Amino acid sequence: MTSKDAGSATTEWRRHWPLVAASALGMSLAALLSSVFGVMLEPLQQEFGWTRAQISSGPAIVSVMGLFLATPAGYLIDRFGTRPCGIVVVLTSCAAIASMGAIGSLWHWWAAWALFGIAGAFTSTVWLAPVSTIFQNGRGLAIAVTVSGTGISTALAPGIAEYFVQNQGWRSGFLALAALWCVPILPLILAFVPRRARLEARDSEQAARNVAPALTGLTPRQGFASPTLYLLFFASLLSAMTGVALVLNLVPVLTDSGLSRANAIAIIGSMGVASIIGRICGGILIDRFDARRIGIAAALVSLGLPLALLLFPGNPSAALFGVIAFGATGGVKMNAIVYLVSARLGTRSFGLFYSMISITMSIAQGIGPLLANHVYDLTGSYRLVIWSLVPGFAGAALLLVALGSGRAAPSGDVVPSN
Repeated sequence: MTSKDAGSATTEWRRHWPLVAASALGMSLAALLSSVFGVMLEPLQQEFGWTRAQISSGPAIVSVMGLFLATPAGYLIDRFGTRPCGIVVVLTSCAAIASMGAIGSLWHWWAAWALFGIAGAFTSTVWLAPVSTIFQNGRGLAIAVTVSGTGISTALAPGIAEYFVQNQGWRSGFLALAALWCVPILPLILAFVPRRARLEARDSEQAARNVAPALTGLTPRQGFASPTLYLLFFASLLSAMTGVALVLNLVPVLTDSGLSRANAIAIIGSMGVASIIGRICGGILIDRFDARRIGIAAALVSLGLPLALLLFPGNPSAALFGVIAFGATGGVKMNAIVYLVSARLGTRSFGLFYSMISITMSIAQGIGPLLANHVYDLTGSYRLVIWSLVPGFAGAALLLVALGSGRAAPSGDVVPSN
């Protein structure tokens, strides 16, 4: 990064840091249910007698909805802007999480997750689109800080949920989480996330100052014909499918291995802190070095989680090491992929292209835990699930290798770097 670029990045941050802060909190809301799923799993199983696979069928509904709604949601974001869509996401998420505290049957559980699936179709595109469009020289760090909002939920939500489970009951836990996250976020979205008209006005202002226009790159038809989109899609899918399958069930995975429930929740909290630090450090590196190579390295380091759990089962220190390794690097992989979407495909249709990538998270959060808990119901162990992480992370690294070195031309076409 040149000194001129550094100065431009500083100017971007000085003007638009409230947008990044609001978007990061939006991301923390998107990750809230994933962060507490493992905490709520056993209380739900005890009260209703459902199998773990039946409980995991709730997130699977979000997965199915994401397959059909994510791309139209990306189009709506590009068409109407992020603020109105963000308001819908916050209100719908709040209603869905709160309603989980009032369920009385499996149908109610499914209905609550279906409501959350509406918000899930827009997330995380709705929070990343304005950040990726407005930031140019500081885009990597801006994306990193935005996505690190998921670490806020991972660090704080499991402990809060466990407190209510032990003292007030799991129903109160869902209601408390809805209030603590959703209520403060809405005014921040209203205050700091731009309207579409204001976003276009900023692009015009940048053009008037001889700065590269914000909205350049491939058209939808060009993007869907590009191998780059599909390599990024499957790299994200492999990494997310295997990682989320274990992480969403990490509390029962660790307790089944011999750790106490309190130790398991504390270890998961450390993953949230490691995720925030890793994403921010990764964002700084992505602004300075090749995002593809950083993503490859992160995928390989993430192997520390399955290897630690397989080689040292029931060992708190090994589990802590593996969880921190995954937390610190798991987010960096996603940061690199988001950056590569905007850098290789452009920002003209970023909402549409990134919605394709976000489908992988919908699939992972729905199908991954369902398959993992079905394996547990059949075998009484998560060992096969842990083993699946090894080819998943290694395969993601290989797909990023296949992407090859390159840079995006102003037209959006990728040309070889010299």
